[in-house]
Amino acid sequence: MEIAGENVRLLMRLGYWALWRGLYAEASAIFAGAHAARPASEVPIIAHAVLAMAMNEPKAAVTVLRGLAREGQPLSEMAETHLGCALCLAGEEDAGRQILQRISAQGREETARRMASTLAGMPTSQLAPGLAKVL
Repeated sequence: MEIAGENVRLLMRLGYWALWRGLYAEASAIFAGAHAARPASEVPIIAHAVLAMAMNEPKAAVTVLRGLAREGQPLSEMAETHLGCALCLAGEEDAGRQILQRISAQGREETARRMASTLAGMPTSQLAPGLAKVL
């Protein structure tokens, strides 16, 4: 059964909504559904890494993001940017900052370059995803 791209994008928005509200199990299930619908896409996998960071598990995020690397192929710049953030949060500040600075200076993907530039300018204490207050 083919799921329209618009519906997969809606799933991703709902997953992030759940994540920012602290509904981690729900976010994980939604991201898993999006990954099942688009198994070749890195977007739901990156979302799982963001979820791990929000759950204060940056080492798990690093593992997830490094798992995206295909044999002999580098990560996308967006995945690398998230990896740089996760490395900083996991205590590997030098490696993370190096990635963020390289992408912000040399990145070809505009969105990744802007994100890396923003993250590179922030102290590590501010890199962790912030959550909305849950009622």
